[in-house]
Amino acid sequence: MLPLTDCCYVLYDASYETKETKKEELILIHWSPDKAPIEQKMIYASSKSALKSKFTGIKHEWQVNAIEELLDQSELLSKLGTQVIAFESQKLV
Repeated sequence: MLPLTDCCYVLYDASYETKETKKEELILIHWSPDKAPIEQKMIYASSKSALKSKFTGIKHEWQVNAIEELLDQSELLSKLGTQVIAFESQKLV
């Protein structure tokens, strides 16, 4: 659903489990594809902090530049912490 040539922000409510507890945290994803115009990338990058300040409860940020990065959840899981044992009800191997 992400545009291949335009930037956008995604507010994602992640559900995961650590050894101690189940958690839900908001993640601000900054989608900035390589094919987006430079001017648009600059506008989105400079407005990110203002947008983030309007939403309370954002725990993490994740900048993604390609679909492959989005599909590889290892970077997102590293932002959530080393103790994650399940993500979106799926046990991690």
